[in-house]
Amino acid sequence: MKLAVVASAIAGCAASHVARQQDCINAAGESGPCGPGREFCGKPFEHAPKFHLMDQHGCGENDPNGPIFDPVHGVIHHFYQIHLAAPPGHGPDYGHFVSKDFVHWAAMPVAIWNGLDDSVWPPKKTPYDNEAIFTGSGVVIDGAGPNGQPGVIQIYPGLCNKQDWPQCETGTLLAQAVPADYATDELLTNWTKPSYNPIMENTQRDPSTPWKLPNGEWRLRSYDALYGTASDADMLAGKWYSLGKSDDFRQCECPSFYPLPGPSPGFEAVYAGTLPSHVHKTSCGGDWWQLGTYDAGKPRTTGSFKATPGWEDLYSQKRIDQGQFYASKDNEYPTKDGNKRRINWGWAIVPPGSAQTLPREITFNAAARTLQQAPIKEIEALRDTAAFDKEGVVLSAGKGLRLKLPAGVAQHSEVVATFGLLVTSATFSIKIGNLDASSDKASMLCEVHYSPPKNMSVSFYEVPVQCNDHNDTLRLLPSEKTLELRMFADASFAEVFFQDGRIAMTVVQHLDDQSDVEVTSSVPVTAQRLSAYPMKSIWVSPEEVRRQARVYPKEVREKEQFV
Repeated sequence: MKLAVVASAIAGCAASHVARQQDCINAAGESGPCGPGREFCGKPFEHAPKFHLMDQHGCGENDPNGPIFDPVHGVIHHFYQIHLAAPPGHGPDYGHFVSKDFVHWAAMPVAIWNGLDDSVWPPKKTPYDNEAIFTGSGVVIDGAGPNGQPGVIQIYPGLCNKQDWPQCETGTLLAQAVPADYATDELLTNWTKPSYNPIMENTQRDPSTPWKLPNGEWRLRSYDALYGTASDADMLAGKWYSLGKSDDFRQCECPSFYPLPGPSPGFEAVYAGTLPSHVHKTSCGGDWWQLGTYDAGKPRTTGSFKATPGWEDLYSQKRIDQGQFYASKDNEYPTKDGNKRRINWGWAIVPPGSAQTLPREITFNAAARTLQQAPIKEIEALRDTAAFDKEGVVLSAGKGLRLKLPAGVAQHSEVVATFGLLVTSATFSIKIGNLDASSDKASMLCEVHYSPPKNMSVSFYEVPVQCNDHNDTLRLLPSEKTLELRMFADASFAEVFFQDGRIAMTVVQHLDDQSDVEVTSSVPVTAQRLSAYPMKSIWVSPEEVRRQARVYPKEVREKEQFV
């Protein structure tokens, strides 16, 4: 059995940024080879984000792994690539965070180790995955929970070597992990690797979250191919088969494939007619998504994914985030009122050891012909009392308004600026950082270079936006009267959302106690509202998560009615 991770770690191991780290320490400060019970890389990072998920014991990290909501216990599980490994592997493995509300989070022990099943003691060796556990996916399956309830499974790529696993030809295989003590282990601390593993030999990495067809067949895609299993029962038994490759699904890392999400708020009325049916996401030199129509075809085939008539432009690849964002992972989660939503998490490639982005709800804006990604509503619960909150703020042309926030507020903050759109061109901006420093690197500047549409009858028009050297184009509607910039700054970086997440950017920026915020317009304008909130820390203990009451319902509606 695993011990709960304590709130602080003790120094004593090598640099945490090294993915091949094999020497770790335990809660008592004793060092040795990394393994169950000895899984801290060192002291917690200094000058680190406090309201973003980030390893709490000095280990570097990268991709989000198999994020999922457990319907049995009402717990949100977020796994991530943690930069450590048990001998003889090089890692990474499956780090683990838990929450019941997306607001309060606890760091947990490593969930899935390379080469070991530590649901028993001493841990059982699993030679088929003893090099590393790469990016996997989580899925809820009927019968996987206690007494036949729906429950969670993790499907992951295990890295092997031919000496310890003679069947290893490609260096990678697919395997499954399931909760070892589902009924009594509320936080799913203990995971086991069933004896049927591996489920597919000689594959490539990055299995997507499986999707289910009306005939009961499940399919998933990996880096380069598709796989299937005939039913829930077959998945529970580890029975998978190859479906082959398809040119419709481009070969890339960390793929995902899911039904078109619900409408963006305020645009429910236009979410109608023949819309694209699915979203296909891949990671190739950045994260991209495309929309199209999926035809599942016959059982045990790859099906097809083509451009949707009338929406052909959305079949082209579109960058999800122009900043330091990669290898994102999504899944379906419940809302508090029993509906479903699609939430995406990204790897924020930021100092000091990388982090996970805020959870972003994906919606489809049919009027703007684009997906939107906005921080989920629950994040507002992290706001402390506003340090600045005014309506009708007059901005003089070219003269920045400094908010004069108290020391330390801007370092971990949310800033929201809402401007009324003008009939003339203007540049609106938010600047955060050390505003008195001579170096441009001491602060981050986000701008919207606005020009009104020349023809009000167009469906939409586009304006350039940027944060430092990250650039994109924001799509606006002629009917829109306001423009919103929303920034979440957290010590070493910021996530910036334009117009409710039509554009998002993850930007590296050092912030400290002396950081402040300045809002500017190139022409005289009255900002409808300017707000700045200090943000609270998300971190609690596993015991506090256990004591918290359930927040999200066990049963969710199969389909939301939008119109």
